[in-house]
Amino acid sequence: MIKFYDKHADKRDRFELVAFHDATGQNFAELDAKLVEIRKKYWGGKKLPFPVLLDKTGATIKDWDIMSFPTQVLIDPQGRLLGLANLETLERALNKKKDKVTKPQPRDG
Repeated sequence: MIKFYDKHADKRDRFELVAFHDATGQNFAELDAKLVEIRKKYWGGKKLPFPVLLDKTGATIKDWDIMSFPTQVLIDPQGRLLGLANLETLERALNKKKDKVTKPQPRDG
């Protein structure tokens, strides 16, 4: 996701990547502590260049039916959720506005 974000810096007016952290982190201090090893191992010691949102209650993750991490979500410039997507779908969507992604369905309960 970091490479994708950097690769498409010239299209930043058309997209935003947002990472969600699950309910195991209740604040950013806890999140930072949990990410130390991941940052070293997977991100070359760098912080994520895009926003990380804490889903303290788990409601968003449940409502959007997110089953694993990372999960990519496509949000248009007006802030509308277009759907869940993989990086290839996001790439196509940035290059061709015609691509469709799967819209997440609200969960009952």
